[in-house]
Amino acid sequence: MCDLSARFSDVFFIDASTPETIAIGLMNIAVSKDSGSNAQDALRWISRAAEEWLIVFDNADDPKINLHNYFPRCKHGNILITSRNPGLAVHAGAHTAVSDMEETDSVELLLKSAAIDSTQQNREVAREIVKELCYFPLAITQAGAFISKSRALDSYLVYYSANRVRLLSEMPAQTHDDYGLTVYTTWKISFKELTPPAATLLQLCSFLHHQGISEKIFSNALMYTFPADGPSKEELQGPLEILSHFTETTGAWDSLRFMDLIHELIGYSLISFAPVTKMFSIHPLVHKWSQSTLTDQRVSHSYMVAIAGMSFAAIQVTQGVWLACSCLPIWIPYYRVTQL
Repeated sequence: MCDLSARFSDVFFIDASTPETIAIGLMNIAVSKDSGSNAQDALRWISRAAEEWLIVFDNADDPKINLHNYFPRCKHGNILITSRNPGLAVHAGAHTAVSDMEETDSVELLLKSAAIDSTQQNREVAREIVKELCYFPLAITQAGAFISKSRALDSYLVYYSANRVRLLSEMPAQTHDDYGLTVYTTWKISFKELTPPAATLLQLCSFLHHQGISEKIFSNALMYTFPADGPSKEELQGPLEILSHFTETTGAWDSLRFMDLIHELIGYSLISFAPVTKMFSIHPLVHKWSQSTLTDQRVSHSYMVAIAGMSFAAIQVTQGVWLACSCLPIWIPYYRVTQL
């Protein structure tokens, strides 16, 4: 980060990952300014300080924390929030979504993290690695740390393909910042906070294409009429039980309930949503990781295929075969209609 002392009289960095770390950060401010010994003392001191100050709330990822409770009650000063939770934008006069890195920056980060010379050959190898890691900064940093230790730039992708979960779960001994979580640990913590229906929805979607996922895949499945030559209700008991998470008590589709679950996943940055198309997508690394949370991938895959098949059949009846067939390649990669 650039030198902020020229503009701000004080710059306070607060770990905002939990209420406890926020309270400790504020308490340290109060003690350092001889203004008390707790969070409220710090907030009072900051609100009365006439100079231009900056508070950085870092890693404010928990959507259950109302960060506004920790803002000084004044109309001056500056607050910067770093978070995976897009809902915190309501507190900001301006906000910026930080997307994945560009390829050139990703290659530079990998080689720097790996302490590898930036030769043309190394850059070519690094380009393939960062592409496989979907240009995800934390994953690239972890890969660099592994390569630095093993000196295995050329063979990293071989290790990665066979040991993805292990490599993205290991904390490097040396880090470039204070962020103390690995890629998979970050998502595991978020996953544990999800309600069961939201967790199930994420897991099911890991068997769909990671982009262009629509509510209609699930809502149309409820329109399935159970024809005599198709699966019975008893045979589809598992998929129907999952669909019941998204319905009213009457059995009718509950779009509001479904969107509540979508917003829950968005709050933990596990999916992203496009309001214009009303479709959501999952980062490719999250998409792959989600399957690792399942105890029985085969059963969950069969349920998602069944739901897609029910939706396919319902669209075929109401809107025609052409539209139904045009949807399937988007929903399930490498599908075969005979499987449905």
